[in-house]
Formats: sequence, C-alpha cells, structure tokens
Amino acid sequence: MDSLKILSPTYRLDLTTSASAALQLVPNTPTRAFRVALLNTGTGTAAITFGTTDSNMATPAIASTGNGGSFVLAPSMFYPLVIDCGAPNIYIKAISSGTNTLYLTLVATE
Repeated sequence: MDSLKILSPTYRLDLTTSASAALQLVPNTPTRAFRVALLNTGTGTAAITFGTTDSNMATPAIASTGNGGSFVLAPSMFYPLVIDCGAPNIYIKAISSGTNTLYLTLVATE
C-alpha cells in the first residue's frame, strides 16, 4: 500500500450556496505528483472545479438532475478522498448545498 506525503499546508474553505473565490493550492516543494486530498465535514453536498489559472475556471454547480459538470463530494465525510488534479499549482472553486467546511491538502504517493 502506498503512503501519502503531504506537500502543502492544509487549506480550509468555508462554503455556502454561493461559489467561493478561486483558491490557489501551492506545494511546499517541487513535485510531479499532483493529487489533492479533499474532506467535506459539513452536512451538505459540496461541488468543486479545478483550473490552472483563476481566470479559466468554471463555476461549480450542484446538479438537481443530470450532470452539473463539477466534482461532487458527499456530506459528512470520515476520510479524505484523494484525486489527481493535473497540475502542480492548481486553483479550486467550491460551492455547497448548505454551510460546509472543506479541507484541502496537496499530497503525493510514495
């Protein structure tokens, strides 16, 4: 089993039903492993979008039916979900179906 190496500070986004401003996640050291650990601790669903700059990002959306085009995180997560994010310095926007706290940390597998 691979272990996780933490590459950045843990960021906190306090989410509401309005999309957050773009937040840049920056690794502490140069790396080629571009993954982010996401933990939604609130009781509402969270949706996120990633971008390589803050100017080219889509606004996240929680779809009522069909596909909203955003990555969706379940409410009240017990463990973080680690996903590939595609770039070393990424931007993230998030939105929630309620009032949530989202924690984000850049990580690499070893």
